[in-house]
Amino acid sequence: MIETYSIWNLHGEQVDHASSSNAPRVDNVKPIVDPNDQVMGIIQDVFPFASTNINQEGEDDVPTPIDSAEFEQYKKLLKNVNQELYPGCESFSVLTAIVELMHGKIKYRMSNLCFDYFLGVFKRMLPTDNCLPKDHKHAQKMLHGLGLGYEKIHACKNNCMLFYKEHETLDTCPICNESRFKMTSQNRTTKIPQKVMRYLPLKPRLQRLYMSTHTATDMR
Repeated sequence: MIETYSIWNLHGEQVDHASSSNAPRVDNVKPIVDPNDQVMGIIQDVFPFASTNINQEGEDDVPTPIDSAEFEQYKKLLKNVNQELYPGCESFSVLTAIVELMHGKIKYRMSNLCFDYFLGVFKRMLPTDNCLPKDHKHAQKMLHGLGLGYEKIHACKNNCMLFYKEHETLDTCPICNESRFKMTSQNRTTKIPQKVMRYLPLKPRLQRLYMSTHTATDMR
């Protein structure tokens, strides 16, 4: 027997060249990206007027028209992305921390109550002068302007129709005569719909994909 016969290939065996190669393997190492830079990039994608537009000659392009409401949203987000989570914290800004936590909530399908509980625990763990929001509702308010909204459209309880366009003012379904709203006490001023459909408009989502530097090339 040949002493060097460690790889069996003389009796019809198929050799796995990839495994038998002595060449060192180099794993793909993802570069470390600062989460604050990532969030700032998202803000610049959502608000193109935030970054100065420079043309090929090095001159400023014509400034993009700025809506006053959008500019106020941008200023709030910019304040939160530059504000430390607590004095001396260099790893997370207020906005970066909220984005990370909300991402985990969605990824692991946490309920709002569960998220509120852990958010309260984290807030107690941090120094007393931290700026972490106290619950999910306040976290959503701080992220207002980054995400894409949706439209609420009332629907028939029996899925007959939507109270939309020409049917928007109706209080009962013309097909099954079911009431549009739930029965509540007379002292209640606001009406609660039986069923609500959340509509995600396509146009702003396509605009966001074209605006983002990360997805614009894939839209060609």
